[in-house]
Amino acid sequence: MTAPTIGDVRRARPDALGHLATRVGGHAARLRAAASARATSGPGDTWTGPASSAAGGRHTELMVTARTVADGLDRCAAAIRAAGEQVADAQRTLDQAERAARAGGTHLLDSGALASTGSALPGSPDTAVVVARLAERARADYGAALFTLRARLTAASGRYAVSPPAQSMAPHSSSAPWSPWWSQASPTSISPPPDGPIAASAWFAGLSDIERDEVIRSHPEWVGPRDGLPAWARDRANRLVLESAAQRLMAELAARRDEPTDADQPWRDVLRPQLRSRRVIELIAALDGLRAIKEVLATDDGRRRQLLSLDATGGTLTAAVTSGDLDGAGHVAVFVPGFQADVAGDLASYSRGVEAAADLADRLSRAHGDGRPVVGVTWLGYAAPTVLEVVVPGRSVAGWGPATAGSPALGSLLAGLDAAGRAAHPQEPPRLVLWGHSYGSLVTGLALRDATVPVAAAVVFGSPGMGVDTVAQLRLPPGQLYVEEALDDVVAATSRFAADPGLWREATQLSVAQQDLPDGSVGRVAHGHEEYLTAGSTSQWNLAAVAAGTTDLVRRRAPCPPWSPLSQQPPPSCERPMRLG
Repeated sequence: MTAPTIGDVRRARPDALGHLATRVGGHAARLRAAASARATSGPGDTWTGPASSAAGGRHTELMVTARTVADGLDRCAAAIRAAGEQVADAQRTLDQAERAARAGGTHLLDSGALASTGSALPGSPDTAVVVARLAERARADYGAALFTLRARLTAASGRYAVSPPAQSMAPHSSSAPWSPWWSQASPTSISPPPDGPIAASAWFAGLSDIERDEVIRSHPEWVGPRDGLPAWARDRANRLVLESAAQRLMAELAARRDEPTDADQPWRDVLRPQLRSRRVIELIAALDGLRAIKEVLATDDGRRRQLLSLDATGGTLTAAVTSGDLDGAGHVAVFVPGFQADVAGDLASYSRGVEAAADLADRLSRAHGDGRPVVGVTWLGYAAPTVLEVVVPGRSVAGWGPATAGSPALGSLLAGLDAAGRAAHPQEPPRLVLWGHSYGSLVTGLALRDATVPVAAAVVFGSPGMGVDTVAQLRLPPGQLYVEEALDDVVAATSRFAADPGLWREATQLSVAQQDLPDGSVGRVAHGHEEYLTAGSTSQWNLAAVAAGTTDLVRRRAPCPPWSPLSQQPPPSCERPMRLG
C-alpha cells in the first residue's frame, strides 16, 4: 500500500465510512432476523424418514450459515466504524497543524511541505517543527487506520466466510449419516504476527478471544516480545517464556559444567576455566536475572505488575516490568537506566524507585491533572555498559556503542506503547514520558532523535549528554525537555556526549535542592549520581510532576548570578552544578 499523503488525509470522508458501517450492520441485523424467523420452520414432525433427516440437516446448516455471515458482517461494520473514527481523529490533528501553519504565515501543502503565504508573521522558530510533527502524526494515524481496517476485514473474511460443500438431497443411508460443514472444517491456522507495532496491533485485534488465548498458550514467543500488543497479553506470554527460559538455561549450564578440560598443555588447567567461563558467567547471570524477575512479580503488595518484555536469548538478559496495569494508563513514564544496569542486580531496586515515583505522579494526576492513571515502566531493555567493558571497543561507557545499539529497542518500545495505547484508548491515547538516567540519557536522546511517535516530555538526570547538539533534534514539544543535576554529580559534569543538557536555555532546568513543595512537604536534596529517585526528594517530585502532566508543579533551578572564586565575596546561595573541562 502506497504511503498516504497529507492530501489523502484532507480528502478522506470519515462520514462515508460511518454510513457504510451502518448499512453493513443493517444487513447483518436483517440476515439474523430472517434466520431466527425461519429457525422453527423445519421439516416438522409429520415428515419422517431419510429425506426428512437430510432436509432437516440442510435447514440447520443454512440457519447456522446465516448467523455466521451475520456475525462476520457485524465484525466488518465495527471495523469500518472504528476506521471512520480514526480517520476523523487524523483530520482533527491535521486541522491543528494547519492552524499552526497559518499562525506562522505558511500553508501546508498536500505533499506535507510548507509554503509561505506572503504574509509571514513573527513567530517561534519552533513553528515549523510543530507543524511538521502534527502533520506527520496525522498522516501516520490515517495510514494506521487504513492498515488496521484492511487487516480486520481480511481477518473477518477469512474467519466468517462459509462455503458449505454440495450435499446431495437424496436420502442418506444409515452408514453415511449427514454431517454439517462446520463440523468438518479444520481449525483456523493463525499466522505469526507481522513486523512493526502498528501491524502487530492490527493482527492481534483481528483475533477472536479464543484465538488470542490459543496463540498465547501455544506460541508465547510470538506475543511476549512483540511491541504494539496489549500489556496483559505480553505479560501472560512472557511469564510462560520465563519458565521455559529458566529450564533451557539450567540445562545448558549443567551441560557446560560437565565439559571436559583440555589438558594437552600444562597451563590449560589454569587458562581453560577463563576461556570457557564467559558463557557460563552469562548463564549464571541470566538465571540470577530470571530469579530476580520472579521475585519482583511475586511481591505481594496488591500491585498489578506486568512483565512487558523479556529476552533471554542473547548474551545479556533484558526485561521490562510495569508498576501497574499498563493497558489502563493515561500517562506512561519509561525509566531508562545507565552504566552497570543489570536485571539481576538492579531490577528490584529500580522497580521500587520507579513505582514510588509513579505512585506520586498518579496522586498528582488525580489531584491536579487530568485524573488519568500513571504507570511506570522499569526498562532494562538494552545491554548497558559494564565496568569490565571500559576498555572493550564498542562496549565502553566512554563510547557511543552501547547506546547506539540500544536506542532502536527503546524506539520500538515507544512505538509499541503508542500503537497499543491508541488501540485501547483511540479518543485519548496515553501520554508518553521518558526518564533517562546517566548513560541511559544518551540512549534516551538517540531514541528521541529517531522517534516515529510523539513523546510528550523527557526528564534526564545525571546526564553526560544526550548525543545531540540542540533541543530541537530531540523532536519534543517546545519546553518539554527537563534536566536535573545534583551539585556534586561528577558524571553530569563531564558533558561527554555532544552538548551539555544542563546548559541548554531551551530546556527546563529543575532543582534537586531542598525545596518547599506544593503539597506542604519539604523536598530533600539529592546528592551525587544515584539519589534522583530517592523518596521524598525534590528530584522525585519533579519526575512525578512531569510524568503526570502537571508541569506547573515542578520546582525549577534558579539561575546563579556570576561569581568567581577569586572574588572577595562569598558564593551566592544557589544551585551551581559542577563542570569539568
